[in-house]
Amino acid sequence: MTDDLDVAINDLYPVPEGGIKSLRRVRARVVPQPRRLLRWPYSAAAAVVLAVAVIVVVVRGGAPDGAMVEVAQTLNTAADAQIRTVDEPVPAGKYRYIATHAMDTGWGPAPTLFGSRVETWVPADPSGVWFRRVGDTGERIPLTGSTAAGGPGVTDERLSGPCGRFRPGEGDGDMCLSEGSWQVPTAVFIAGLPRDPEHLFDRLRSDTDGHGSDGDQEVLVYAADALRSGLLPADLRAAIYRALTRLSALKITERAATLDGHTGTALGVTGAGQRQEIVIDPETGVFIGERKRLSEETEGVKAGTMVGSSTVIYGIADEPWQRPAN
Repeated sequence: MTDDLDVAINDLYPVPEGGIKSLRRVRARVVPQPRRLLRWPYSAAAAVVLAVAVIVVVVRGGAPDGAMVEVAQTLNTAADAQIRTVDEPVPAGKYRYIATHAMDTGWGPAPTLFGSRVETWVPADPSGVWFRRVGDTGERIPLTGSTAAGGPGVTDERLSGPCGRFRPGEGDGDMCLSEGSWQVPTAVFIAGLPRDPEHLFDRLRSDTDGHGSDGDQEVLVYAADALRSGLLPADLRAAIYRALTRLSALKITERAATLDGHTGTALGVTGAGQRQEIVIDPETGVFIGERKRLSEETEGVKAGTMVGSSTVIYGIADEPWQRPAN
């Protein structure tokens, strides 16, 4: 019969179907069942829970050094915070403001980071007119030597359209009715995503299959794309964090990572010559942003160099083209 300890551990770290019996056989060898009921000291009980948690991680294919356990604790803490969060409603006549600041590498004779900013104003009634401003920040950071590449970055634009149809006929979907994707999470796409973490992880695996140079890394990329949009409700943000606890390649890479003045915990996956990371605040569950570092030298750019990043901030704006007062 399954006891309470099995239930608690399986809730935290679900064992794939077919692995339960193997886990119990291992657990039976490590924690023999007593012949009579005993009252264990708290410290002893905690030690057993930790031991079994490590066994579960090994059975699931994770790292036996406890790294996977630590990742799960961080993500579950963030998810719990999001579940307690009530998304600030947008008053009638006002706009949800979402701003993304990105640094992207322009490769070539002089690899250089170029800065850009995308600001979006979403009306209280999403079926209304959305507004977007795209701009070059003028930031240029050379990645080799001391001279940055010249030339323009992104093209400055002001766009508007009902339901986020900024360029009808050019691939921009209707944010209210289009099927959408992880990169463009429309209302239809968001409504269709499962909130069960295991099913959501399976969906991420399925949708990323065949994409990118590293399968585990691509799962993190797709999750970050959706989180960065600023359009996901709190329950889905929490579900994504819990789904990522199933990504065994995910590691805590920096405990105090700072992006644009905001500090959080960085979690990343290394593969295909680079490390893809997300940065979150575990205490609040806020998604701060993401960054990409080289894990091996590429085109003269040293390993460890940041070759891409983005941060996102949110707020409520009184009018389009205006930023929130705070």
